[in-house]
This record gives sequence, C-alpha cells and structure tokens, in this order.
Amino acid sequence: MPLKHIAIAAAGLAFLAGCAQTGAPVTWNASIKDNYDVGSLDGAVTSPGIRVSVVGETYGADRTALADNIADIIRQSHFGPRVTFASQIGEDESYRDFEVRFLFSPQPGAPAYTLCEDESFKQRPPEVGSTEFLAAYCRKGKRINSVRGRVAGDVQSASFRSLVQQASLTLFPPPGFQFDADRGGDYDQ
Repeated sequence: MPLKHIAIAAAGLAFLAGCAQTGAPVTWNASIKDNYDVGSLDGAVTSPGIRVSVVGETYGADRTALADNIADIIRQSHFGPRVTFASQIGEDESYRDFEVRFLFSPQPGAPAYTLCEDESFKQRPPEVGSTEFLAAYCRKGKRINSVRGRVAGDVQSASFRSLVQQASLTLFPPPGFQFDADRGGDYDQ
C-alpha cells in the first residue's frame, strides 16, 4: 500500500476517534438510490407535506414531542423546495404518502427497508450516554433513502441536533452529493 494511502487512512481513523471522544455526529450505512434527485420531492411539495414519525419504543421520550423536535430540525436544515415537515399532516393520523420514520436503538443489522413496509421493528435497550437511530424517507410504504446514526448524548443534546441535521442531508441530499459505500455519504469539493 502506498505511503499516501496509509497516511490518509491514519488521518481518517484519528478523525473518527476524535468524533467519538467529542460527541460529534457519526453516520454510516447511508443508502441513497442512484436515481434520487431533487425532483423526487415534487410530489411532496404539492402534497400536504412529509410526516415525521418516531416508531417503536421511545425509551421514555414523549413520542409526539420527539417527532415534532425532529421535524423542526429537518425543516431548518432542509435545502430543497419548500415542504411541510410535521408529526401530523392535516387531520389524518394515518397519512403515509410521504414520511420520514425514525427508529431508536435498532438491532445491529436491522434492515432499513422494513422501516417503511411493516411495524415489526427490531430494537435493543439503548446504550447509556448515547443515542442511535435508523431513519428512512418513505413514499407510500417504500424506502427511498435511509441512514443510521449514532452520537454521544441524549435526544435533547446539541450533538443529537447536529446528527439529525446530518441525517437530513442524507435523506434529502443536496446537489453534488456522492455516495461512497466505503465511507458513507460525502460532498463533492
């Protein structure tokens, strides 16, 4: 292996170790469809909006308040066309044409596509001092994009807010977003 590649790998490991110690966001296993583009949001723009749901066990957090908080973070970090993000869209509690679903403390290897298709969520007890989630952007029960995230801190921490902002950019990638299976999502320089 050339010396340049070893230096890059060492720098990457040092960065990840620094993130783990400082509580900076870490995301992995981003799944972005090759045909995703901003046009994929056109239906959501003309629809009532995109529902944000917290599914499965919430481990003591108020489900509606948590979903409202996540919807607010996504709305503030969303780059694209104006879309309504809310825990309830209109008066219909069952609205699922466009939805972002969050599952906290997913089992390792829990498949993201099931987050949109069914209600049999695989969870484990949360790790003390950290928050982990699996999130998916769904359209009519089918996954469009998904991401896993983990951060030191609880759902009220600034690091959780940063992680949801980062996850939002994976679920709704801006122009120039490139997916690299080895590194997760990254932006063109």
